[in-house]
Amino acid sequence: MSDSNTFSEQLKKQFAAHFSHEPNAEQAVAINELIHFTAHSEKNTCFILKGYAGTGKTSLLGAYIQSLAVLKRKTVLMAPTGRAAKVLSLKSKKVATTIHKRIYFSGADASGSFRLNLAPNKSKDTLFIIDEASMIGDYSLQADGSISRNLLADIFEYVYQGDNCKLIFLGDEGQLPPVGSTASPALSAEYLSHHFPMIDFVVVGLSTVVRQQATSGILVNATTIRDAQVNDFIPTIDLNSFQDTQAVPGDELIEKIDSAYSKVGADEVMIITRSNKRANLYNQHIRNSILYMEEELCGGDLVMVVKNNYFWLDPLSQAGFIANGELLKIHRVKRIETVYNVRFAHLEVSLIDYPEMDRFETIAFMDSLTIEEPNLNRTFLKALFFEIEKDFLHEKNKQKRYQSIMKSPYFNALQIKFAYAVTCHKSQGGQWAVVFVDHGYIEPTQVDNSFLRWLYTATTRATEQLYFVNLLNELVVED
Repeated sequence: MSDSNTFSEQLKKQFAAHFSHEPNAEQAVAINELIHFTAHSEKNTCFILKGYAGTGKTSLLGAYIQSLAVLKRKTVLMAPTGRAAKVLSLKSKKVATTIHKRIYFSGADASGSFRLNLAPNKSKDTLFIIDEASMIGDYSLQADGSISRNLLADIFEYVYQGDNCKLIFLGDEGQLPPVGSTASPALSAEYLSHHFPMIDFVVVGLSTVVRQQATSGILVNATTIRDAQVNDFIPTIDLNSFQDTQAVPGDELIEKIDSAYSKVGADEVMIITRSNKRANLYNQHIRNSILYMEEELCGGDLVMVVKNNYFWLDPLSQAGFIANGELLKIHRVKRIETVYNVRFAHLEVSLIDYPEMDRFETIAFMDSLTIEEPNLNRTFLKALFFEIEKDFLHEKNKQKRYQSIMKSPYFNALQIKFAYAVTCHKSQGGQWAVVFVDHGYIEPTQVDNSFLRWLYTATTRATEQLYFVNLLNELVVED
């Protein structure tokens, strides 16, 4: 028997030992394809496992990673965000990092401007496994509208420059695609084959909800929404048959949120909205009416970083940098000051999804807290740049002057928003025990594919309790 056949048999045995129940027909196909890919496929192959919520993708992934660990096969686990990496670590019982942390290193170009560089892949005989691949775009938009690195292309370049390394994408194509895209390129075999013709793609899909999940209202309703998305009809959501899925009238909302905070803690509750404007209103109400926070920013506040920041953390630290979507707890507001015509907060904070990391001091923009845009615009940052430049006018060398500005802690201040309520894109990759979903005002004619993707993504962020706020009547199952 060849080495690959022997390994194949060993992996099959380990899968059987680690998979918690008898696989259904779809799962059995996925397991066999994964085993063949791992043991026999050529090096320039990529495996894509697509699975909707409740289809057992998580269980299959956990069993696969644990089986490979027993067989001493090297794996590297990655996800697009810190929270998604944390969820992946819990699923697989193995450390996962953000994609950025693994494949990039930061540096400055000749002008002193920050830039990302692709790191060398020194791994050998390693499987790179990336979860939540629906979030991976084929470009990255900066706050000023410019396009930076192509994340998807960089992943392929990084992985396949390694010695006999392979790549596995896992994701749910029912979820929202990356901002600015109509589909998730990392889960599209057609897109990938066209743009990466040197790679062979193996695609396996899971669509059958496993029996163990049939009692979960969250997953039953998510499946209804997903089926409506695929088959082009308006779904009806069952709010009567399950304890874990309920409607909340507007006049009971504050009480329900308060109760959820008491039960599981504020960092395990999330309100998901369709706009930054609505998220801001929620954040204001929650801070005033539930948390009784009178200052505009307080110790104890939860905030979300809304733009990648490479200035404040050591690149060798566990997080490596502060990613867009990262959740921070504010322990102390040391002071708020106005410099360069801009208001800044000096803070002591910690990263919620990296509990082992120490607290650290940082500076954040106050202006980003309540704006209706996703982050601060180019005009704002340009004005700040020119104000800071006045401090360095004595430096006649323009390049050195720019380098000094780029090193200013004020120019590198964190862009943050309150994180009690966020838009659905900002919630992606994360899960919370209790989730409130508020789609805001919508006409029945607006219930289209993109709205259903939004609703499906929001619904599947909840692990224990899901509340729909003022759900459109046409979407509700009648008693």
